[in-house]
Amino acid sequence: MTSSEDKTRTPQQERSIRTKEAILQAAMRLFSDKGYHNTTSKEIARAAGVSTGSFYSYFVDKKAVFIEALVLYQREFYEQVESYLANADLHNGNKTDFLVKLVESLIAAHQVYKEFHNELGVLYYAEPEVKKLMDGVHEQAFQTTLYYLKRWKDELKVDDLEAASVVVFNTMDIMVDKMVFEEGNISADRLKKELVQMLAVYLFREE
Repeated sequence: MTSSEDKTRTPQQERSIRTKEAILQAAMRLFSDKGYHNTTSKEIARAAGVSTGSFYSYFVDKKAVFIEALVLYQREFYEQVESYLANADLHNGNKTDFLVKLVESLIAAHQVYKEFHNELGVLYYAEPEVKKLMDGVHEQAFQTTLYYLKRWKDELKVDDLEAASVVVFNTMDIMVDKMVFEEGNISADRLKKELVQMLAVYLFREE
């Protein structure tokens, strides 16, 4: 930890917690609207309604804000997805219906600071800390996919669950990104329907 990082404070009181949260939310909006490199710490402070000095009492620089904002974004993303999976009936329900709702939950989760997600693609290759965090998230998502496939193993056609987890996760990741972030001639609903049908045929024995 550097001497600058030593000087930043971890908020304990409710007012300080709200101030830091305001800085994070303002930063995410500005990073989304203007991009990381076109946003300054002074602008973040002004948008959050705090002084520049107050900003630096919580964060060393705008990179530190971005890293913490990324952690917040990822937490909100996975809370949405995991809340659905926690309530899903994995064995007694219709598998196609499950996949439809899973894809819909991923689409909804991607809507959380949609533009912020776009900025991540740029910084992934420019900032090692961002790459490390995102790679960790992808590994977590892969392990989650593998966990659910193992719970379904008696109902699956696939034998190599680890390889199947890579196929399923990356296919869903690419297609959901396309549905959320790209405008094309084929609607998101049509793509979702075909994605679900493809996964159902690939994974499950006929019900």
